Formats: sequence, C-alpha cells, structure tokens
Amino acid sequence: MRYLNVYTTVVLCAAILLTACSKLQKGYDYEKSFYNTNLKMSVMDFMKSRPDLFSGMLAAIDYVDQDPKFKDVKEMYTTSGNTFLLLSNTALINLEDANSYWVINTIKQPYPGRPDSIVTMRGSDWSQYSRDTIANMLRYHVVKGVQTYSTLNSKPRWVETFAYSNSNDSAQVYLYLENVREANLRINNYTGVPTIYKETNIAANWVNIAPRTPDLHATNGVVHVMNRWLFEPTREAIKAN
Repeated sequence: MRYLNVYTTVVLCAAILLTACSKLQKGYDYEKSFYNTNLKMSVMDFMKSRPDLFSGMLAAIDYVDQDPKFKDVKEMYTTSGNTFLLLSNTALINLEDANSYWVINTIKQPYPGRPDSIVTMRGSDWSQYSRDTIANMLRYHVVKGVQTYSTLNSKPRWVETFAYSNSNDSAQVYLYLENVREANLRINNYTGVPTIYKETNIAANWVNIAPRTPDLHATNGVVHVMNRWLFEPTREAIKAN
C-alpha cells in the first residue's frame, strides 16, 4: 500500500506539471529579438539625433568648419565606406571625467580680474584651442576603410586615418578583435602606449580601450562610439608593433 501511495503521488505531480505547461504555452507567442546595429541614417544625422552623447563633438566640428581651410573636416562625415570613431561627451567635454579632452588638454589664460597673472585651467570652450589642433584630432578619429567585426580578426593591424599624410605618417590606429568568446574590439592597445601625456599620468587609462558601443552601421559607414579620445602613436611604436 505504501508503494502504491508513492506511485500515485508521482503520477499526480506529473499530471499537474503537464497541465500547467500546457496552459502556459497555450496562446503564448514567442517573439525573437536581436541587437539591431543598423542606424538607418547617416553618421552626421546619427550624431544630431543624440545631442546627449555628441553635442561636444558637433560643436568641435562646427568650430573648425568656420575656417575655410578646414572645410574637409565636416565633409569627412559624408564620405562613404569609412569607419567613424565618434567621441561622446564623456570623451571630450565632461569636466568631471579626469580623462576627457578638455581636462587633460589644459589651457593657459589670464586669471579673471588679473590679466597679468596666467593660470593653467581646464578647457571650457573649443575656441580656447587652435582650429588646426582640433581639426587634426577629429581627422584622426575617422579611419579609412570599413573596420568592423566582419573585416577584423585577432591579428592586429595598423590602419591609416584621415589625419595621415606624408608629413604625419604616424596618424594610424591599431585595431584587433580579442581572441576570446566576446571578441571585444580593441583600439590602440599596443605595446609601448605612453604612460605620461602632457605631464598627466595616463598609464591605467589608455590601455585596453574598447568602444562604448561598437559596430553600428550608418548609411555611409561604420560607427564605433567611444568614451575615450585617442592620441596618435609614435613612429617607434608603429615599428615595434
């Protein structure tokens, strides 16, 4: 009798579970979802659609575009078949981030009310920097060719940017996918990355750089959104890697 009661209990439990599963599945529609990387707009339109992310970069582009000598900068973002490392406000203008462009690239100007006293300050407006400097910084963050998960692999490569020229042949970026399951995209993670930049210790902050959001596909190129701006390597570093 004892074994019969155990058997009966098992059967009843199984029946309840089957009935519950049947009721849960009835009328349940499974909807597949996936990470959509298609922006369905141009690179410039994408930046304009996200001023919360790119107001600093848009302001930098407009600043250099005021000089006819730098009209090529804004035009870069209309080119097709290239890769755009778009710099977020965190990367450029966030004064609370010790690694942002405005914080590390300090400026010298008269102390308010004391024009004879020059002090070093964090940036607060692009007009405090030369257009040539900002134009070159922006050019360096547009990489020639399509550099995406379908074209890169675990073998690192140096790729020219729009800042590359005969007189500036170190304007290249170092790209590869980590040889791990996640295949993280790494940018400028090369041997010999400087530990000091303009008297600032950057040893722990400019290694293993990866995009905030990688592999977005605009109508005219590939976008990797960056929370860290990049500086050009030395010729020696390019030769050593």
